[in-house]
Parts: sequence; C-alpha cells; structure tokens
Amino acid sequence: MDKTTRAKERQLNKEFRKKYGMFRHPLMADVFDVFEGSRAVPNGRTPFNDEIKVVKDVVYKSVNGEDLVMDVYLPTLKLDKHPVVLDIPGGGWMIHNRNRRDGYARLYATMGAVVFVIEHRVSPAVFFPEHLIDVVDAINFLESVKDTYNLDLDKVTVTGDSSGGHLGSLLGVASVNEEYRKKLGLPEVKVKPARQIFISGAFSFDVMYRIPCTHLLIVRYYSGKLSRKAFRAWEFYRESDPYNFLTADYPITYNNGGGLDFLCAGEAKRFSKALTKAGVRNDYYVGKNVLNNSHCYVLRLPFKPARQDMLKIMTWYRDEMLSLGIDLTEGHSRVKTFLDNYKKALKGKVKC
Repeated sequence: MDKTTRAKERQLNKEFRKKYGMFRHPLMADVFDVFEGSRAVPNGRTPFNDEIKVVKDVVYKSVNGEDLVMDVYLPTLKLDKHPVVLDIPGGGWMIHNRNRRDGYARLYATMGAVVFVIEHRVSPAVFFPEHLIDVVDAINFLESVKDTYNLDLDKVTVTGDSSGGHLGSLLGVASVNEEYRKKLGLPEVKVKPARQIFISGAFSFDVMYRIPCTHLLIVRYYSGKLSRKAFRAWEFYRESDPYNFLTADYPITYNNGGGLDFLCAGEAKRFSKALTKAGVRNDYYVGKNVLNNSHCYVLRLPFKPARQDMLKIMTWYRDEMLSLGIDLTEGHSRVKTFLDNYKKALKGKVKC
C-alpha cells in the first residue's frame, strides 16, 4: 500500500470511527481472518477433491457496484434431481471465508447434493438486516439455476457456522413468518428451507453480551450499537434473535456445538430446547471431550473427535433426505469411510 492510499485509509477510518464510534477495520475481523486462513488448507483435504467440480465466483446479486458471489459444488453421483445445500460461512459477520468451507462442502457433494457456498456483505460496512437480505437473495437465486444444475428445490438444506448459523436461523424465521419478513424489509423467501444444520450458531446476543469482550469486539459491529442499553433500544433488537419467533412450522433442525465454546456457550442445547418447546422436530449434539469442546470444532477434520461428530451430521442429513424420498446411502458410505480412515484415505491406502 503506497503512502497516498495509506493516508486515505486512515482518513476513512477516522471518519467512520467519528460517525459510528468503532473502527472501520475491526480487530476481530483480522483475528478471524488469520485463524480461518491457517485452517483452510488442512480442513479442505479430502479424497474427493479431484472428482468434485467447483464452479467459482457465480454472481447472485450486485449491490452498489459490488458483486456478491457463491461457489457451486457439483456431485459426480447422478440423480434425477439433486438435493441442495446452501452454506453460509461464519466469521463474526465481518469477513468472507467462502473458500474456507471447501472440505465441508465436498462432503455433501460426495453424498449427492449440489452445494452453494455464499458470500454476503459484511460489517461494519453494513449492519443488520443487510446481511440477511443478501442471504434471502442467495436462496432465491437457486430458482434461476434449478434447471442448470438439476436441483430439487423442495429439498433445500440451509447450513451455517457461527454467524452463518445465526443468519441461517433467521432465514428459517423469514421463510415462515411474513410479519417478521416485512418488519425487516426482506424480499419474499421464494425457496423455502426444508432442513437446517447449524454449527456453533451464535443465536442469542443477550448470551453473547454476558461473555467478556464479545460486545466490544464483535456484536457492536453487527448492529452498529455501542452498548447493551443501546442494543436493547434498537428497532431490530427482537428481530435479531430467532428465539423470539420460533413456531411449530419452523424448519426441522440439527444443532452442533462445543461444550466450552467461548463465543456462544450452550447455544446448541439451549436452541434445541426452545425448538422442542415450540413443537419443532430437532436433534442436537454437544462435544464433550477436550478436542471437541471449542467453537466450530467439528469443521476441523484433521482431528478425530471432530470427524466423529461430523459423521453424526452427515448421517443425520442422509436420514433426513431419505425421509424426503432421496437415497444418499452410497455417497454417505464413501464419506463415512473417509471420516473413519482419514490418514489412510488421504494417502490412497483406503478407497473411498
């Protein structure tokens, strides 16, 4: 970066901080970026990398001259119509990490799903509900490519981790609650989620505000509100929390979380209890061992406990698709062989 550009960035940051009371480039965005970047390569290693075709950078909308894109993972298994997985990667609502969910996406694609891994606008360039507007536009985009990719739009599963799980949970609300959708000014949800899978979903900001530093380093950038008092007076305070809008027609859901998750401790179990109370069929699992206790631990495939619990997710997905009339047993068997024989499978000593 030359001196002129650096000076311009400093001035923009100064103006932004004066207006919003926060930095234009949040510290936690850099932290998330470093950690996600360091894990991207090992988490993306699977025996299926060469066989799964990936269509990169498909534009699903443009806003103020910015193209928002998604990657499409195409399965080799041929079905009459393919189930769909829409993945919303996490990153504190602050970073794009579409490329860092590569291994996760390939597991679904190996089973037979067409997988769309999306980007959305990020904070603090925008505040909620702008992120959610993008997510709705992304799922609606599937209608325009259903023939191109031979999609079964009655069998769409929305998945997301951390902040992506949060946005996915609110997409679920918007898909069944017109009053909620209109309050936030969201587009009509034309493609409805049939199932949802959330990993370390950051659902409740009241919980996050009780965890040291999360409001200072993360939550204020989501809402633009600097204090808990201001956040509770915010016009979208209730709408930012899916707990306030759970009803019996909410999509069937699976939640995974870490027992010692320092960002959203206990949310998987808490959300499951709330879903059950609302009459929503759901399942959940919370990691208990030292290596499967942390935030989004299940995505770290080099670790055996993570792979074991990832297999629970993939098995739940297979069973749910079977209940909807699609048999993914063959692909699931391949994924199971890989997750059970990780090192040997990557070296080609075990065939998947």
